[in-house]
Amino acid sequence: MLKIFLNENTKDGNELLYEKIVQTAFEKGLAGSMVFRGVEGFGFCCEKCRTIHEGLTISKCQPMVIEFIDTEEKLAELVPVLKGMLKTGAMIMQDVDVLFDKY
Repeated sequence: MLKIFLNENTKDGNELLYEKIVQTAFEKGLAGSMVFRGVEGFGFCCEKCRTIHEGLTISKCQPMVIEFIDTEEKLAELVPVLKGMLKTGAMIMQDVDVLFDKY
């Protein structure tokens, strides 16, 4: 599993980066992805930003996580492409056991 941590509002030109990342993975034929919006967080857009505002879950630095599932080889092919797209954030790779996969 490949995970990317980033800011919801980060853009690449006029496109939201998370949308561009998911589209790139789709075009490369990855098995699946999902995007999660964080309720609260810090550390993936600027040094002193934290996403909590009097009970609201929307701020200019809303955290997001994108997860990708596929073979290690296919994910490894995608990593250099994604590294070129990310200017801030983090990316991790984890070994997982797929227990159910049917669609």
